Amino acid sequence: MEPKAHHVIIGLFTLLAFVAALLFALWLAKTTTDRDWSYYQIGFNQPVSGLSKGNPVLYSGVQVGDVVELKLNPRDPSQVRVLIRVDKNIPIRENTQASLVLANITGSMSVQFSGGTPDSPELIGDINDPP
Repeated sequence: MEPKAHHVIIGLFTLLAFVAALLFALWLAKTTTDRDWSYYQIGFNQPVSGLSKGNPVLYSGVQVGDVVELKLNPRDPSQVRVLIRVDKNIPIRENTQASLVLANITGSMSVQFSGGTPDSPELIGDINDPP
């Protein structure tokens, strides 16, 4: 009778651990979807090798968003259009500059915002229907 009791306890412990891990994963996913985003499109007239969907968007070195989509400008294929999303609470000013920076030694790139004086008007995201 004793071995059966151990099997029940082990099974119950395994089930509880699985349920706890599932609840934690759902909670973690909810915290990332609760944010409001502003969407911006940036045009780069240079190669964007190393930049891909999901790469971080930084403002003065702090991650404030991520890359949503990359595509060529249909009117000028030498220009790459990058759709990004930025936390709605981050003020992107008209005189804010966007550039590409090396994220790590593997060649991955990030979009880096810099500048933007407080007296400059705030830039409104120009994408009406984000993906």
